[in-house]
Amino acid sequence: MYKKRIIIGVITIILVIILGLWVSGIIPKQIAIISASNYLKKNFPEKHYEYVYLEWDHNFGGYSIRFKDENNKIVGFIMNYNKYFPITPGQGISALEENYRIEYKNGIKDINDIYNLSIVNDYQDIRTLVGNYSKEQAQKDNCLVIDTNIYDNSLYSEFMDKYSNKKNAFIRVVQTTDEGDIIITDVLYEALNDKIHIVKDNTRDKFSTQENKTITYKTYEKTGIWNYQNSQYWVAYNGELPESTNAEYSINSDELLIITKIN
Repeated sequence: MYKKRIIIGVITIILVIILGLWVSGIIPKQIAIISASNYLKKNFPEKHYEYVYLEWDHNFGGYSIRFKDENNKIVGFIMNYNKYFPITPGQGISALEENYRIEYKNGIKDINDIYNLSIVNDYQDIRTLVGNYSKEQAQKDNCLVIDTNIYDNSLYSEFMDKYSNKKNAFIRVVQTTDEGDIIITDVLYEALNDKIHIVKDNTRDKFSTQENKTITYKTYEKTGIWNYQNSQYWVAYNGELPESTNAEYSINSDELLIITKIN
C-alpha cells in the first residue's frame, strides 16, 4: 500500500509538472517548432531551413515562427491558432508554397514571378522604385553600382559563381549614363530552366527617346564576358557571342544584351 501511494504521488507530481509546462507555453512552443520543422522538410525537400526563433503573436492568435534558408533569407509563418497544441501551419505559408512552386516546380513564367522569389526578397520590385532613385541609395540597397568605378565587385563574382554551379542567383546592377542618369538592370539566373532573366529600367534616362524610356523583360540562354574592341562587357545572350568588329551596328537585343561594361 505504501509503495502504491508513493507511485501515485510521483505520477501526480509528474503530471502537475507537465501541466505546468504546458500551461506556461514551454511544451506548446516545442510542439510548434517540431511540427513546423517537419512540415518544411516534408514539403520543401530542395530547401534547407534552420530554426531562428518563435514567439506568440497576439494579432494572429498563433505562434509566429522564423527560419532561415540556405541563402540566409528569413521566412516565417504562423503555427496554428491553438495556443496549446500548435501543429498546423497557417498565415504566411501560402506565400512560401507559391515561392517554392515557382522556384522548384513550374519555373518563372513572367516578370511577376521574379519578384515573388525568396532570392529577390531583399530588393524592392523594380517597377515600384521611386523616380529619383539614386546611386547612393543603390549602394545602401546592396546593388552592384557602376559609374567610373565598380563599387563592390564581390557581388558580381558571387553571382557568377552561383551561375557556374547552376544555383539560383540574383543581382541588381545600377549604372550611370555619361549625363549622370540612372539605369537599373535586374539579372536573375533560374537554375530550374537554366535561363537568364533580365529586367531593365530605362525610365530615368532623360536623354533616351520616349519610346525607349520603358521597363523591359527578356530571357536569354547564357551570360558571360564579351571581349569587344579592347573592352570587356558583361552580357546575356543566345547562341554564340558575335565576333565581328562591326557587331555594335547589328546587335539584336533579343539575342545579345549588354548588362554593363566591366573594365
